[in-house]
Amino acid sequence: MTKAMIIVNPSSGAEESENYTEQLKEQLKAVASEFVIKKTKKSGDAKEFAEEAALNDYEAVFVLGGDGTVSEAVNGLMLHESKLPLGIIPLGTVNNVARAVGIPMNPEKAIDSLEQLTVQQIDVGKLNDRFFISSTSVGPIPESVQEVYVDMKTKFGVFAYLIEGIKALKNDETYTFELDIDGEKWTAEYSLLLIAMSNFVGGVGTIIPEAAIDDGLIHLVTLKETTAKEKLSLVPELFQNKEYTKDQLEHRSFKKARIRLVEDIDKEINCTVDGDKGQTFPLEIEVLPQALSVFA
Repeated sequence: MTKAMIIVNPSSGAEESENYTEQLKEQLKAVASEFVIKKTKKSGDAKEFAEEAALNDYEAVFVLGGDGTVSEAVNGLMLHESKLPLGIIPLGTVNNVARAVGIPMNPEKAIDSLEQLTVQQIDVGKLNDRFFISSTSVGPIPESVQEVYVDMKTKFGVFAYLIEGIKALKNDETYTFELDIDGEKWTAEYSLLLIAMSNFVGGVGTIIPEAAIDDGLIHLVTLKETTAKEKLSLVPELFQNKEYTKDQLEHRSFKKARIRLVEDIDKEINCTVDGDKGQTFPLEIEVLPQALSVFA
């Protein structure tokens, strides 16, 4: 490796990214002779930087940030079908992707682990014209996650999501969906759709225990209409690390899907994609098996 790009989100990791950037450069000096540091200032910057790396003579891209920053970088690489390996130093709140490939959550340990530089091929999901590597979700709880702002995440960490999620429990709104999953079609009413690339969702590795980030599949979890009390009673199901036993929760795996809302909704419904506000319906979803190289 001669030239590497380091993409840094200064607002991630309790704003300690500057120190970790220097540590990363020191760690990589043995394998890289040139570094270009790119700091994000706004949404979309990481994607633009990764595109630059894909189109020029870079040999690796490293991201210091959370799932949102990593997702942007992946979009930049995938737009050009780049085979550049991606390194992740987790500085975010949840860090699902880093967890899924076994990267330590402590940034210093994550940097030390790069000494091995083991490359793993992982799956990428495509949602309409956007790529994702963690999850896509629809419903009152995911919608509440879109309202978690940077200052809240910096102050409360993962509890910022928990706080908003608890507020959303009392929302018993459901939507009627028409689903076409690998050619099987049905219409149903759900309060939550969760589409995940691995077993790690919200930092928890037990929600879809049989899922893996390189299994060539996308995993769908649906939640039927439930009251706030019923939702709370289902929480243990998500931590038992085995197939669901409650009828309200269902899981299936697929390679290609189309999902649309059946009835007209007064408000615009957006998915939450890799922790950020995403697309509106209808959704065209497919897996791109082992399409991305990552240091794991």
